[in-house]
Amino acid sequence: MMNNMVKAGRSMNERTFQNHVLDGFKERGYAYVPQSRMDQNFNRETAIDEQTLIEFLTETQPKEVAKVERQYGARWSRAVVKRIEQVIADKGLLWTLRNQVEMAPGARFKLLYFKPKNDLNRAAVEHYRANRFQVTDEFHYGTLKDDLNNRIDVVLLVNGFPLVTMELKNHQTGQTVNNAIRQYMADRNPKEQVFQPDLRSLVHFAVDADDVYMTTWLKGKGTRFVPSNQGNGKDGGGNPPAEPGKFGTSYLWEEVLAPDSLLDIIERFVQITYREKDENGRKITRQARSTMKAVIFPRYHQLRVVRRLLKTTREQGPGHNYLIQHSAGSGKSYSIAWLAYHLASLTRDDGDSFFNSVIVLVDRVVLDEQLQGTIMKMPHPRGMVAIAKDSAGLRDAVNAGARIIISTIQKFPYIYNQTDTAGRTFAVIIDEAHSSQSGEAHRKTKQALGDHTGLNADDAVSPDFDAFDWDDSGLDEDADDAALRVRDELNAQGVQPNLSFYAFTATPKPSTLETFGTVNPATGKPEPFDLYSMRQAIEEGFILDVLTNYTTFKTYFQLVKNSDEDPKRKASRTKQEIMNFVKLDPSNVSKISEIIVDHFHDHVMPLLHGRAKGMVVTSSRKAAAEYFRYMQRLSAKPEYAGVKPVVAFSGKLDLGGGDVTEETLNGFPSSEIADRFNTPEFNLMVVANKFQTGFDQPKLCAMYVDKKLTGVAAVQTLSRLNRICPGKQAPIVLDFANDAETIQSAFEPYYTQTDLDRVTDPNVIYDMKTALDAFQVYDEEEIAALCRVWLGKPDVSTMPEVLRLLEPAKDRYADLDEDSQEEFRKRVGKFLHTYMYVTQMIRLDDRPLFELDTYLTFLSRELAPEYEPEESIDGLIAVTQLRIENQGQADIKLTGGEPVKNNAGTVGVGKSGDDEDYLSAIIDQLNELFSTDFNDPSRKFFEGLMTLLKGDDKLGQQARNNSRVDFRTPFDSAFLNALFKSQAENTDLFRRLSGNQEALRIVREALFNEFYNTARRDSSNQ
Repeated sequence: MMNNMVKAGRSMNERTFQNHVLDGFKERGYAYVPQSRMDQNFNRETAIDEQTLIEFLTETQPKEVAKVERQYGARWSRAVVKRIEQVIADKGLLWTLRNQVEMAPGARFKLLYFKPKNDLNRAAVEHYRANRFQVTDEFHYGTLKDDLNNRIDVVLLVNGFPLVTMELKNHQTGQTVNNAIRQYMADRNPKEQVFQPDLRSLVHFAVDADDVYMTTWLKGKGTRFVPSNQGNGKDGGGNPPAEPGKFGTSYLWEEVLAPDSLLDIIERFVQITYREKDENGRKITRQARSTMKAVIFPRYHQLRVVRRLLKTTREQGPGHNYLIQHSAGSGKSYSIAWLAYHLASLTRDDGDSFFNSVIVLVDRVVLDEQLQGTIMKMPHPRGMVAIAKDSAGLRDAVNAGARIIISTIQKFPYIYNQTDTAGRTFAVIIDEAHSSQSGEAHRKTKQALGDHTGLNADDAVSPDFDAFDWDDSGLDEDADDAALRVRDELNAQGVQPNLSFYAFTATPKPSTLETFGTVNPATGKPEPFDLYSMRQAIEEGFILDVLTNYTTFKTYFQLVKNSDEDPKRKASRTKQEIMNFVKLDPSNVSKISEIIVDHFHDHVMPLLHGRAKGMVVTSSRKAAAEYFRYMQRLSAKPEYAGVKPVVAFSGKLDLGGGDVTEETLNGFPSSEIADRFNTPEFNLMVVANKFQTGFDQPKLCAMYVDKKLTGVAAVQTLSRLNRICPGKQAPIVLDFANDAETIQSAFEPYYTQTDLDRVTDPNVIYDMKTALDAFQVYDEEEIAALCRVWLGKPDVSTMPEVLRLLEPAKDRYADLDEDSQEEFRKRVGKFLHTYMYVTQMIRLDDRPLFELDTYLTFLSRELAPEYEPEESIDGLIAVTQLRIENQGQADIKLTGGEPVKNNAGTVGVGKSGDDEDYLSAIIDQLNELFSTDFNDPSRKFFEGLMTLLKGDDKLGQQARNNSRVDFRTPFDSAFLNALFKSQAENTDLFRRLSGNQEALRIVREALFNEFYNTARRDSSNQ
């Protein structure tokens, strides 16, 4: 084998680069055919190297050749080629290569032999080796007058069919991949048979030493080339630096288009999509070349992730988890579908299937239609794919051993004890792996599919009941059931030896990383198994940067009391109530609505030739309804003609004395909103929680945000804007509720690879138990008694007894003071969450801890705090002097590398900070916060103090990891240091504070509460 190294020289012309590429293909098994011989063998009219094709058929299928030779005599080869042309013209090249060409008199020809799954069938292996792989250069293809002398730099042929074309450019001659793209668009006539999609060539590559672009459909100036680079990991698009003696694009001929790889791509990757309706809206029932919509050829990262997962799965066997962090724009639906089919056909050396079933799970109550459609449209034998539309369907599909099952994770809690999976293995692919995938539904998924399930009286292995020391007096008949249930619950903890999970997400939370990630030995932290980052997707043009045109607004207002009463109220609850009151105040609704409608009409509606859409994100259902109704009135005015709002929210609400729903406001059923919004009927959607995630509308060009957004929620909401659409430029965001810094901090962890700041120590669950035990609210005998009852028969009939057994703990809890009750209640919640979290990662195999978790699950429901009803704030205050100020446009730049904060496993809990205060004092604080006196030196002084405090990373970490009481000492010290550092900024105010203990206490307490509450709130939102 030749060593395909770049030869040294003073410069390199295009031919030198071309020769290097040709040598690379020859090293990997392609036979080089010089131009002169290809001109003789290649029939331009049929666009086939007929001599090679006939040689292949004669060698591999002599019996079929004999049939047609008897029928057609010396003209048999011409008859075969003509029949092949007919089938390809009707069914397409891809279908023809994957199937057989049938012709009279009963002959059946295969034009391509794919690689067998193993070497057990010698004839299949020999047929595969008989495929003819050819590479040629300066390829003449033209049949039209202007194309007769045109040449393509490099063409790959398999069994005589030109499947891949390549135009090469060399930087040393002053040309790049862009010149190759322009050459395809301007100088390659799409009418030539060799270029027509799914007729001969399947893909066209534009290549230089650094970049690879591809297209599957030449459309002249309308051709769309897309990058097919490897990517630079965390550094985004392009290719890694070239290895010595190679080019940055050498992977194309060394890996992607190598013979084995190319045939695997043709067999199991390339897909043809078809139009579902004709020009008149009628359903198209027949798939043919005339109804083709697109040819899908895998991008590099899609090939990489499927093949890496297959290789690693084969090496490691079942029982491992894999996290795939692929951004929007990665073609995730195809990656999942390809992975599902590859895993379903993965076999061991002896020919047995690696997995009995492959289950694709989506985290939505209604199955994802796009993903489901992508999987179903891929070629597969009848009955191979089962869609579980209900729990019974999922149970039956699992028990029947369906090869691929599509379902939602929410169904598993209903069937986890009805499956028989002993001795079977499963691959579980998760679409959008988030919190629900590491919670109860995920645990029930493992119980339903784990090898420990399906135990019955006929099983040869019985449980070791001696391992469970039950006091089963009075419950003898149920004791065995309880023991089995404990065993199954403990067995479902941690990684299951017969289950492999493949979790896809663009925005992994800490729980997702720790549950599915691969631990990096160098850091000890979990990382994604494969990465296609948001940065790479943006740089490659598959999604848009939603932060480029980001404009923020700030609302300033004054509040006055409308009542002589001064009732005592909870401060944080009242502040939230006041902010909601301000948002729904008619003056605020009208001002923001006018800004939005005016901006949308003037700056957004004209985009995309008048087809552009906008979305208004509101903070509540009531806000959505109020904005919608006001915008409807505005849209009736002549100056806003063409604005067509629609509203989306769940349930019904009381609005002005009567119940309203989105259906009553819109005038049509909720199920039609998405489809109607896709038409010219509507162009401005007002939403409250709905359509903020999972909604794919490429024509969405602008978003108007009037809702606090942090963490993953901010990324997912704003990412509705990132879909590309012909003619769509950088999207526009007008934000009335968040500042640019908050949005930037939300996006940073997900811009490149998401990393954790720390890993969870599983031992923390025992520290939490110790802290709970100290309250002496429960005892071991009560826990054991409740577990005997419930685990013996976990249904509604035992609930009265369960509730009775909780009474002693409830009485002891009632004897605690209010602060201790709040702390205990929070510690219980944190224990339950952490226990679920830790046992997804590892198997604790701790029966007493499991019993405590079971007991506290019931007890927690009995300890909900009782809030005393408070008088509505509506009649107590009024808004005056409200104004909304444009803070200017920001081009938010992301750098990546900011780790996501992992707050799981911290032991401490703190008070909510919901201290009581008088309503008048609360209003005074808010009036000061939203003062219209921008030059207020006092306000700037306090802001400077807070900036110093927030700049102390150690102090922030202490706030997140300690109770409010424990945090007091480090904060007081940091506060005094910050105060003295700031004294020069306002010496008069510093003198007043230092000379008045009460004034100093007020400032210290206000900053303490603000700092601590913000730190805890931000950490909980990650």
